[in-house]
Amino acid sequence: MDHPLSLKLASLSLVSQHKLECILSTCGNKIDFIIDPMLIKPLERICGVTWLRQHGVDKIYKMDPQLGATANTKRAYLIPACIQKYKCVLDQIASVLSLNPSLSETKCFHIIIVPKTMSTYDSILESKGLYDIVQLHSFSWELFNLDDQLLSLELPFLYKQVFVEQNQSLLSSIAMSLWSLFHVTGHPKCILSLGKVSSSVLDVLEVYKESYQRDFINLDKSQDFGSLIIMDRDQDYASSLLTPATYTGLLNEIFSINCGQLDLNVKETKIKKGKVNFTTEEKSDKKTVITLDSFTDTLYGEIKHRHFSEVLSVLSSKAKLLKNEDIKALGIQEMKDYVTTKLQQVTLFKHNLVNHVLACETIIAEMNNKFENLTQTECEMLNNRNKKGNYTYVDEHFGTDIHVYNSLRLMCLLSLTQGLSYDEYNSLVSKYLLAFGYKFLYVFNNLISAGLLVQPSSPKLSLNISHLSNLSERLPKWQTAFQNTANKLKQLPQTESENSPGYVFNGSYIPLVAALCNTLLTSESLLEVLNKLSPLNDLKVGGAVIDKQKIGMETLNEKLSNLSLNNLELSCKDAKTILKILKSDSKMNGGINIKPRTVLVYIIGGVTYAEIAACEVVQTITNSKIFIASDCVSSGSDVMAANV
Repeated sequence: MDHPLSLKLASLSLVSQHKLECILSTCGNKIDFIIDPMLIKPLERICGVTWLRQHGVDKIYKMDPQLGATANTKRAYLIPACIQKYKCVLDQIASVLSLNPSLSETKCFHIIIVPKTMSTYDSILESKGLYDIVQLHSFSWELFNLDDQLLSLELPFLYKQVFVEQNQSLLSSIAMSLWSLFHVTGHPKCILSLGKVSSSVLDVLEVYKESYQRDFINLDKSQDFGSLIIMDRDQDYASSLLTPATYTGLLNEIFSINCGQLDLNVKETKIKKGKVNFTTEEKSDKKTVITLDSFTDTLYGEIKHRHFSEVLSVLSSKAKLLKNEDIKALGIQEMKDYVTTKLQQVTLFKHNLVNHVLACETIIAEMNNKFENLTQTECEMLNNRNKKGNYTYVDEHFGTDIHVYNSLRLMCLLSLTQGLSYDEYNSLVSKYLLAFGYKFLYVFNNLISAGLLVQPSSPKLSLNISHLSNLSERLPKWQTAFQNTANKLKQLPQTESENSPGYVFNGSYIPLVAALCNTLLTSESLLEVLNKLSPLNDLKVGGAVIDKQKIGMETLNEKLSNLSLNNLELSCKDAKTILKILKSDSKMNGGINIKPRTVLVYIIGGVTYAEIAACEVVQTITNSKIFIASDCVSSGSDVMAANV
């Protein structure tokens, strides 16, 4: 029996639960379970407190560096794959052992690391003198189904490790999440990868496929996803840096969201936390949480991807409908039916309505009157217009309204789209360091390493043409590399359209992932796809669609027989090479044949709500289904925070 795709995706949480059950079974009974705060929400989606108690957990604690004695001698820590947090846990265990050395013989300490342990962890364990005393476990949970057609691994620290620290040791966890997903959905026929990290993930995935081929269920029979697009975050930083215009996009800019749970704390928003503020604000004790799930909150499902200018009018119309509902005119029997069937739904709807209105009010208060000027300046940057005015805007922002994340965000966007001169770069860096301290000097090296900032060359290497400022107005507007690629891929709309994915950025920019999906779903052949995407340098193609071309490529077994670590390219082929071959022989140019018309998009390094909304427009236009997956759902401020 072929189950619906929604049920298959929901079953992934049961797989995660089974993995955790196997780990806990090795820890024994009467365990004190100590959880890192950032993993609490994801764990709640896997299991509840009752389930944990049924599998040996006695007491549950929140991880704290100052955590003292606990109820039981057995401890199991659940922490993310972070060296600092790992060392903190080891220090805690060492402290406990110093008070009670006899515990070293009982092997009662366990550390469960999400998503996996690494060789350095064993080395650190040995250096601390805790080898064979502390047991390490890897817990690679599956993708969470956060919302309709939205999947996430909820590993927000992965972006920093991969793109900032250039540490790719956790990429196998992404490959394994895809491998597990394809166990229940089938392997897609067409694969497009964009970026070096994505290509590496698909190479690892191909190794899994070759190694565990016998265990793969319904490899050819079940194919819920016709195509897979996997992309690196650094291939489209603009979609992260630009200010979104959608409701969910702005929610993520203002509030903290963890595993689909929004913390509606109006007194401690992201913007307030990052500003240079000399006043002390009172902290709110009351916590309101909004679950960003269309299935449990139908109102959210109706407004989540709308342009923010439309949201308040929708909420107002819903409030009027509730006000006009006259229950006084109901008879006794009708009143009973209303109480038993509808009252609870109406109460929940009112509660959700109040929360969304409060969220909208907070967005308006935080963005103030800056939204229009900000989006206008961003549009000018994207189209390489008014460079001097754009720099002045950013410079004033650094001087009068400096923010630990958002100021850097504007600087990075200007650098990527129009570039910064040596003097402009140094001026902005100096102002930032004066505001926050020279201890933040490392931040700019991180931004350069991640590809968010382009460090300009020395002024000795450039010509001084300041005296030709009047003449520069008559010169043609030269395009930067960003505009050159964006124009070829039609990411910079010249006119606003309600049906364009660019509405997510006020009509100024179409996210690259939406452009990729649109190209794939509107093309008749692989040749047409590769022609349209020829401006992209790191594009590779894989899957059964390549096998059908019969262009004499080596099989994996042939490559493994001549194993060489320097030239091992397993899963994908360079798009430009395939394009040349297809052009030279028309007989090889077969159709893509995506059946069913369902595409899975996987963005490594975090996906934004603006990109999700843009893909929804594409699926409506093309009459298809686009599922979005990533290691986390992030915002521009989150990307900046990973570099600070």
